[in-house]
Amino acid sequence: MNVTVLGHGSLMSGRGLAFSGALQVKDTFVVALKHCTRGFAKLSRYGDRFATDIEVQQFPLEGWRVSPSAAANGEVETLALTVFLDDFSCLVKREGYSPEAMLRLAELARKEKRSLADFLWRIQASVEHDPVRYRRQLFVLTGFTSPHYIPHPVRLAGERYALIFLAPGFEGTGSEAVLSVRQQTEIRAVMSTSETWRRKPNDDQLSYFLSCLVGGVHGINVQDLLVSVCEDPTLLAFLQNRLPQEIQEEDSRFLAVTNLSQEAYDKTFGPRERRLTRSGLRAFLK
Repeated sequence: MNVTVLGHGSLMSGRGLAFSGALQVKDTFVVALKHCTRGFAKLSRYGDRFATDIEVQQFPLEGWRVSPSAAANGEVETLALTVFLDDFSCLVKREGYSPEAMLRLAELARKEKRSLADFLWRIQASVEHDPVRYRRQLFVLTGFTSPHYIPHPVRLAGERYALIFLAPGFEGTGSEAVLSVRQQTEIRAVMSTSETWRRKPNDDQLSYFLSCLVGGVHGINVQDLLVSVCEDPTLLAFLQNRLPQEIQEEDSRFLAVTNLSQEAYDKTFGPRERRLTRSGLRAFLK
């Protein structure tokens, strides 16, 4: 079974993906999401930093594949990675969800001859795409829910489905016994990059910012993460100093961790300069 997962933070870059080890990526492309805002909200399990989250204004979540040659139009953009179930289990563990619970859901999907994402979409549809009732259904089926990230289905064009990990907020995790990290830290809304830096002006947070931003090397629009940086001169200086070297290394790092060929990569993402311009990185560094 293959699974397509949408990365909205450090999963957008080879720098960030390397944390999970090498993957066998079957396909990768850029996906834009409707009715969303991206920022930082969930205190990480892996350091003194906040990780990204997506604030969804309207469920169900829907998106479409975008070409890095097309102009960015302001939607939140993510990196789609299609991987085998075993590799997906590594990403599931990284995101703070249970690989065992995910395998249970995958087995139920197999019995219905559906992909995992299609199966979860149908569960969500059965509760009228209410995210809280959906999480309760997952808890009923697996006996597990997470205070960190929970997989949610996304419908792509052409009746294709993907999964994205969203951090539960004050609306709940699906179990009264499991309090979300955002509830524990009282983070109600996603924060901008500069606001996050004011809370966590440290090396862990800076490193995480870099892992998200170099996703722009692949043509992903990261201007929503860059727009507030100029509000903090210290952060601006740090990023403008560190980003050029990280950008230089990102292509080779991404190919190494995804096991994609250069030919397959070039066919999907196109010329480097075009990617850097589209993402907003070129203008930011100027």
